[in-house]
Amino acid sequence: MPEVTMPRLSDTMSEGTVGRWLKQIGELVAVGEIIAEIETDKATMELESFDAGKLQQIVVPVGQTVPIGTVIAYIGEGEFVQPASPAPATPALVVATPPTPGPPSTPPPNGVNHERIKASPVARQIAQQKGIDLHQMSGSGPDGRIVKRDVEPFTAPDDPPQSAVNNAGVPMSRMRQAIARTMSTSKPGVPHMYLTMEIAMDAAVALREEIRASGVKVSLNDMVVKAAALALRAVPALNTSYQSDANGQPHILTHPTINIGVAVALADGLVAPVVREADSKPLSVVSHEIHTMAHRAREGKIKQHELEGATFQVTSLGMYGISEFGSIITPPQAASLAVAAVRKVPVVRNDQIVIGQVMSVTLSADHRVVDGVVAATFLKELKRLLEAPLSVLVS
Repeated sequence: MPEVTMPRLSDTMSEGTVGRWLKQIGELVAVGEIIAEIETDKATMELESFDAGKLQQIVVPVGQTVPIGTVIAYIGEGEFVQPASPAPATPALVVATPPTPGPPSTPPPNGVNHERIKASPVARQIAQQKGIDLHQMSGSGPDGRIVKRDVEPFTAPDDPPQSAVNNAGVPMSRMRQAIARTMSTSKPGVPHMYLTMEIAMDAAVALREEIRASGVKVSLNDMVVKAAALALRAVPALNTSYQSDANGQPHILTHPTINIGVAVALADGLVAPVVREADSKPLSVVSHEIHTMAHRAREGKIKQHELEGATFQVTSLGMYGISEFGSIITPPQAASLAVAAVRKVPVVRNDQIVIGQVMSVTLSADHRVVDGVVAATFLKELKRLLEAPLSVLVS
């Protein structure tokens, strides 16, 4: 009988959690059909079936975490048959005949029951953290699906005050733990160098409004991502990684393609979907990919391959009014660009003080790979592109 095992969905993944089973015992499964949602250290991913048949047995229930390679279900041909041998150590959920009615089941310890509820993975995660019973809620998403906006403002009746929760210590989610490991690896191990530059955004803002008026939705951040890709093409020394060979000898790896990771905030952390070969794609395509992948990431539908292979990252906090900040490099990348808000400020032009629209960007660079002159050259090229944004549009 074909086995369904916990897959390795990321390079850092050693175990996974079953977030939801989308198929029930006895249901037909086609090759490539989504049968479950798996929570990894980076995101909630969809698990596709490699076999066709009927879901014969569920070995790992919702909410349980197991190492990669562990059998979590069985798919077989023909009618469902109760397995003759005992199930593995993990309790199996096997249904052969309808159960005889009995006394009400005891609710789980945290009072949350996620069975047979239409809810996004993010909503389930928030509900679990707050101790909210999704059965008592109605959803505002498609087909009554409970989504993030339905759960966030809700407070469970027995919730302790937030100060008490914080004082008691709140367990870190798997995503938060993964972020903590990555940042701890980066900050002590990577010598960061920070350079900040102000860019006049008047022309870029005006061009964006013209593009929007034509019916195409493009954001300033989309333009920054495209401009950063073009600047990396001009300054390829930043599109690199610091690595060591088998003998421990360091070397610099130059990447053949420019793949930009764009940070997307989730309920409990962030992910960075990757726009591959961003320098060679039209701005409209870059924008479409960014917004499509960001939407799927927030809904827990992002694919693992869409989160891998970035050679540079762009992080924007402009929507929060942040005037300047620095970002931490995500290894093995050599640099990261922090994008602040576009602000109306007094500026001097032609010896006159006028109101201009200015944006600060801060480049974090790995000083092992590049020096200040290279980093400054990249920012100078980025500034040139955004201050003459037609070059971004037509490239």
